[in-house]
Amino acid sequence: MMLHRSTCRAKKISGQGGFVITLELIIIISILGFGTLVGIVMIRDALVKHYVAKQSSETLVADANGQILGEAIDFDEHDAPRIFYVDRSQDAAYRTLIGVRDDRFTSREAIYYSGSACTGVPCIKTISDELTSSRGTDYLPGTGNVSYFNALQGGPNYAVGRGGGGLPGNLFRESSLLCPVPASQLQSRWMSQKVTSGEPCESVQLEDEVKTPPFTGCLIDAPLVPCDCPVSTEEQGDILSLYAGPIEALLDSTVITLNTALLITGQQIPAVNVGKICCPIGSDLDEDELVNGVVYIVLEELVSQLDLSAFPTVQQTINAILAPLAGDISCSSPVILKAADSVPDPNDPTQNALGVFSAPFWVNLPGASSDVWYSVPPTDGEGW
Repeated sequence: MMLHRSTCRAKKISGQGGFVITLELIIIISILGFGTLVGIVMIRDALVKHYVAKQSSETLVADANGQILGEAIDFDEHDAPRIFYVDRSQDAAYRTLIGVRDDRFTSREAIYYSGSACTGVPCIKTISDELTSSRGTDYLPGTGNVSYFNALQGGPNYAVGRGGGGLPGNLFRESSLLCPVPASQLQSRWMSQKVTSGEPCESVQLEDEVKTPPFTGCLIDAPLVPCDCPVSTEEQGDILSLYAGPIEALLDSTVITLNTALLITGQQIPAVNVGKICCPIGSDLDEDELVNGVVYIVLEELVSQLDLSAFPTVQQTINAILAPLAGDISCSSPVILKAADSVPDPNDPTQNALGVFSAPFWVNLPGASSDVWYSVPPTDGEGW
């Protein structure tokens, strides 16, 4: 009987011990759960405040109807915000930068037209076209309307051209087809980046070829001093070799004539070999006046190394000998334009991508600053 009582007491103690452990666990879980809920609410409030502060500081561009075009990623030289447009109408998606002014869209590139007043067939130049677009809207060298962002993507060129109603403008994209109109027959272009009242359309006169001066710093061959063509240029040895015979004959005969005139000075022009002529990549050396031009440049350089300050009459004689040889050497490259396609709106392919937006455009104002935290009550099913 004593053994039986002891067994019952042990069971009772064991049951009481389990009851105590379960109550402690419930208390711990409740505390952790409440603390987690409070932490979630605080994190949510912080995220809400951060999102509101971010909206207050970012610049959003909208049209007259309140449609958001996007967030300004930077601003151009006229303080106009610029946004990214992603063209997903092709197999590969490409971005392009669109500037937004109060009444128009702008781009660095221009759209060329076969007719006057920016009407007719639209065309666009190929990317990184420094040879034919070295001058910008201000006509200063080195300020050309070339979009290097378009070039860096390795895709088509983009530009804003005339819209159906003129302003604010439509977005065009370079196609795989050549412009059906020769460059010399294009009559106008839409230079959206110009600062002007009304439509930024201007008359244009292009040549079918653009001429640029070659690099002649390596024209005199100096075996002991290697000379290479500068970066972005290439040697025109194939063309120069075609005229090697006539150039050498004229050079030798002219040197003899000049040395005769130089006898009284005690100085002579040494024998010299013709070196290299370098043209910008994508252009070729013009053959017109090439023989005379090469000889003139070589001899002008050699004569400049002589000291003729005490012999003005000899200097005049040399100038008279060289004058008939003076000629311009140039490099020519064709002006390549592609047909420009309208970039379709993703929601309505019959509309242009920019045709759904109406001027005047505007940007949002910054919100009022505040250090007050606002608690947002949880929705059904959120939290514990």
